[in-house]
Amino acid sequence: MREGPHAGMDLVILDLEWNGAYSRRLKGHINEIIEFGAVKLSGEDLSVAGTFRAFVRPQVGKKLSDIISSLTNITDADLEEGISYTQAVSRFRKWMGRAVLMTWGTSDILTLIENCRYFCGSERIPFLQEYADLQRYCESVLPHEEGKQLGLAPAAELLGIDPKGMEHHRALDDSLLAAECLRRVYPRADLRPFLQDGTKQEFYDRIQFRTVVICDLEHPLIQRADLSFSCEQCGKRAHRDEPWQLKNKSFRARFTCGGCGRRFVGRVQFKLKYDGLVVKKAVLPWEEPKPEPEEKGDQVL
Repeated sequence: MREGPHAGMDLVILDLEWNGAYSRRLKGHINEIIEFGAVKLSGEDLSVAGTFRAFVRPQVGKKLSDIISSLTNITDADLEEGISYTQAVSRFRKWMGRAVLMTWGTSDILTLIENCRYFCGSERIPFLQEYADLQRYCESVLPHEEGKQLGLAPAAELLGIDPKGMEHHRALDDSLLAAECLRRVYPRADLRPFLQDGTKQEFYDRIQFRTVVICDLEHPLIQRADLSFSCEQCGKRAHRDEPWQLKNKSFRARFTCGGCGRRFVGRVQFKLKYDGLVVKKAVLPWEEPKPEPEEKGDQVL
């Protein structure tokens, strides 16, 4: 028997469905949770130790939007038989115990925080002890386009998982599909580096922090060295030939190497994340500017 990813502690993979609803109290919209679905895996061999499913009776949006109803096949009649959000949280907490909580991406966690704040008066998630983002874990070993998140269905396809018999965009089935992805991926990477302490305020500060792309070169965090480029060919420092131009939230300018005379375009982007400023540089091919079209009569050639 192989040793589990967190020996001695069960793993719970949670998936939620929610409905966008307008709240008079907030004077804005809230993603109101309408369904909990989860699977508990044994920390020893990742076998299924139990499942959880509950409809949540809406208290803000009295009717489902047509989009959500069509996407999930959940009906208003289904939700009339549901329990309140606070009851769902209480039952889930008892069922989950002290397991590690996992979700595919952070959107479910952020929605839990939003609902706990609205219905319970606190952003703290009562059943959260340790947490791991299963999407990030799978992305660490599966091929995917850099800068883009890997969806659950594409991940399952990459892993050769047949979702036949599972209903997409339903909480329990999606959690079961995510669990199967974990089983296929686990032997390739250690899960422990992805674990976070969900009992500390830092966890909530970090997960709710929104990355900001800086589009002002006068920002105090930007250093002069961040805007310098060296030639990839000879290693000499290059000279900027024109003012920086902002394009697609990144700065670009033409450079000429002071050593070999090579010309290139330098691109730099600044992202302010929870842990500080991230500077991403790239060297692009030099393209000669296209000549302005000549006018002849009323025609542009």
